[in-house]
Formats: sequence, C-alpha cells, structure tokens
Amino acid sequence: MNLSNNTILITGGGSGIGLALAKEFLQLNNKVIICGRNKDRLQAAKQKFPSLTVIQCDVSNEDSVSALLEEIQQKHPRLNFLVNNAGMMRLWNIQKEPTSIKEHKAEILINLFGTIQLTQLLIPRLLKQENSAILNVSSALAEVPMSAAPVYSATKAALHSYSIAIRQQLRKTNISVFELLPAAIATDMATEMEKRIGTKNDSRKMPPEKLAALTIKGLKNDTYEIRPGIANTLHIIHRIFPALAEKMISNQSEKILLKL
Repeated sequence: MNLSNNTILITGGGSGIGLALAKEFLQLNNKVIICGRNKDRLQAAKQKFPSLTVIQCDVSNEDSVSALLEEIQQKHPRLNFLVNNAGMMRLWNIQKEPTSIKEHKAEILINLFGTIQLTQLLIPRLLKQENSAILNVSSALAEVPMSAAPVYSATKAALHSYSIAIRQQLRKTNISVFELLPAAIATDMATEMEKRIGTKNDSRKMPPEKLAALTIKGLKNDTYEIRPGIANTLHIIHRIFPALAEKMISNQSEKILLKL
C-alpha cells in the first residue's frame, strides 16, 4: 500500500496509539486529521505536531459524527484513509459489582458501534478515491478474551469479525481493510487501569511509538491482520495450543479480579 500523499482520519487520535500513528503518517508526507472527545488532548497534540488538523468528536454520538462528516465533506474532500482507533476498556468483577447498563452501553458504543457507524458513512466517499484504506484497531483479546474485561473483549471480538466481513465485501474495490491487533501497550488507558488495581507499571508493555512503526511496516507489506510483538506470540500459541493461550490470559485475569 502507498503510505504517502494520503488524507487520513484517526479517531481517538489525541494520545496513545492514535497519536503515535499520526506522527508516523505525518513523517510519510500525509495530511492527518485526528479526532477525539477530549479537547485538551487534541490541543496538546496540535501543539506537539502543528501540521495536524484536529476535530472534536465523540464517535459514540450520532450527532457528533454527523458534524464530523459535514466538516470532512466541506474541508477534506480527498479523505481516503480511515483509522478506527477510538476505544475504552473497563475492568469488571461481575460477582461483586452491580450491573451498570449505562457503562456497559458506553463501552459497546465507543468500541464497536462508533467504528461501524463511521465506517459505513465514509465508505461511499472512500469508494470515490483512487486508493483507499480502513484500519481497525482491535486487540489480541479479540481472539483470547480476558475475563477481567468481558465487555471490552466481546467488542473487540465483534470488531475482528466485522473487519473480516467488510474485507471480504470490499475485496474487489479500491478499499483495503486492515486490522491491528495489539497486546500490552503502554498507553494512558493501561496506566489508569494499573492505578485502579494497584499494580506496578509493567515494563514489558510495548511503547505506542514502536507499535506505530510496526503498524506502518505491516501496512507497507499489505499485511491485513497486523499482530506486533506479544500479540503475534499469543496468536501462534492459540492456534496450536488454544487451552494454553486461554490459561495464560486467565491467570492474568485472576490476579486482576482479586484487586477489584
């Protein structure tokens, strides 16, 4: 895939994986638009990388997405690359915590519905460009769920299936569909979870910058399912010894659940 001279929209681009990807794409001579819910993070990203275009948007909100689409239509008609990165992870001990339909729904809306809605709305526009792409940021937990994050794991499994399905539908078009399935990344979300459960920072987590560089490599090689580092190891183990892979993640979950 050609990774230069594109117009790229990255959701959840104000920090972490999204911002690291934005930096990589800027260095490859692309026009990069980032969007997110947190205005302060977007402005901080803009100060760090002045060539970024920033748009405040909540992908789980239909009105907010409609406003985003209108701005893209008016100001960025050559958009040809969508990166669905916005997401959230909640840790739940279902035996101790009362059910919070509102919070479960929020997690599903951001992780899954937001991606499906924005992708579907942009497909007609992407079809009009000479070369287009969609990159869905999923998770290694899409294949081996973590019981301490049941809703997150379920949404990522659904996103993995969705990515495969639309790739098949679009295989004879100009749109390439990629999926990034990372594991153990040093993001703000990971740090917040560690604070909640009272664990120390895990030095084995991959920096977002390294993940972004490996993602670019995968895109250049037309690797449709990109599994960097530990994610690829887990994938291989799961294919050969599924029970072992599930046990590995289950052991981690048990330690987390004791803290919740």
